[in-house]
Amino acid sequence: MWKGKRKLLESAKLKKGCYKFFRDYKNEIKEYTGSLKVIYSDLDGTLFNDQGCIVKDARGKYYFEAVGLLGEINKKGWDLVLVSGRNKYQLRYNAQMIGVKNYIAELGSELVYDQGKEVHVTFDNGRESFDITYKGKDLVRIMELLMKEFPEKIESRMEWSRYRSFNALFFGEIDLDKANKLLQAEGYGSLVLVDNGFSNLVDLELKVDRLHIYNLMPRGVNKANAVRLDKKLRGFNDENCIALGDSLEDLKMASEVKYFFLMKNALEHEEELEPELDKYGNVFITDNIMNRGWFEVMSELLD
Repeated sequence: MWKGKRKLLESAKLKKGCYKFFRDYKNEIKEYTGSLKVIYSDLDGTLFNDQGCIVKDARGKYYFEAVGLLGEINKKGWDLVLVSGRNKYQLRYNAQMIGVKNYIAELGSELVYDQGKEVHVTFDNGRESFDITYKGKDLVRIMELLMKEFPEKIESRMEWSRYRSFNALFFGEIDLDKANKLLQAEGYGSLVLVDNGFSNLVDLELKVDRLHIYNLMPRGVNKANAVRLDKKLRGFNDENCIALGDSLEDLKMASEVKYFFLMKNALEHEEELEPELDKYGNVFITDNIMNRGWFEVMSELLD
């Protein structure tokens, strides 16, 4: 299914004026890089392809240009911070593999420095009364509720939540508003199910058109709040920061940075995306998708 949609996106001729494209503003943006200190980057669908690979593109062809820029980013003294729905142990491995130190885990739940030597929880977890960790009773019940309400449309497996601290992982394609109303009705109003983009990380026998990654997490936790905490702890301001991503959850980071770069594959969410884009004036869309879009932006900023 994604192959056809990918071709549509790659060849799309969008109405002029609907979006701001990076190509039209790149010279203006490049003048700003003297103040840049931090790059917040999503992984799957952004720095990686949608199968979690940094050295292959969306078509599955070997592609080394994005990873080839990491050394140049380091020479500039720019801190590349990984921002992901993955847990901190997965991200430590990812960070070790590509030579970075800092990351934001579980969609903004934890801010991690120096590959785990210092960890900050980004919200008041003492107020959270539900157990949605591995084998937690509330997670078991919510899994049952959602899979009963949306048969063959959503799935979660207990092993997917192993080593997670504050959220649980689901895959599928459902009416998210309906799902969150169900959680509210069942007494889980302080939790929310959020869409973290599309993925081909798992192969499931669900009756869906396009597989989404969903995270069940405490309401109010997001990547933007984690970025805000990082800026506060390290004394940065918006002028020192940019971010790159491909989902509506990633887009929230636009409120905390000078520029946000949205990978073109995000336009698959076009109906949901347009009203959210209206909230920001600093979002620029790439011409290329996934890690090719990431390279498009970073190669220009490094030039």
